[in-house]
Amino acid sequence: MAQVFNQYSYLFLSAGLALALLVLLRWRRVRWPLTLLGVAVLILLAGGVWLLVRPGSSDVSELSMAEATLGNGKPTFLEFFSNYCLGCVSARPTVDQIVTEIQDRFNILRVDIHTGMGRALRQKLGFSYTPEFVLFDSQGQEVWRSNRPPSPAQLALAAP
Repeated sequence: MAQVFNQYSYLFLSAGLALALLVLLRWRRVRWPLTLLGVAVLILLAGGVWLLVRPGSSDVSELSMAEATLGNGKPTFLEFFSNYCLGCVSARPTVDQIVTEIQDRFNILRVDIHTGMGRALRQKLGFSYTPEFVLFDSQGQEVWRSNRPPSPAQLALAAP
């Protein structure tokens, strides 16, 4: 149950805020048309923010492509994410910055856990929670894993 809440936390938070606004406006005896307008504006705002900051789509579409990338002689940065996870959405700017800094030295795999390939890869690698970051050395061996983006020192474990 905790994983479901985590993977869809942005949706749950948005729905909770809309419900709280509805209750607050009705408690303050605001007329129904204005109450519904306020809730609709909040829902549109949450949807717009989500469209702007969601992590996006997976970098690869086939499990064999992901496996080939892990074993190609170059260290790999792997991110498991959900487009509906509040932690994934909030980590996106930091992760984008890390990817920009390491893209010449690392393979980059960003995997949406809700795709068929994402489900297969997370089962194979023992996924636990979104967001999840995994570093592999140049031989394809896992050297680090966390739910927080890696620091420069942790990146150095994979690419000394």
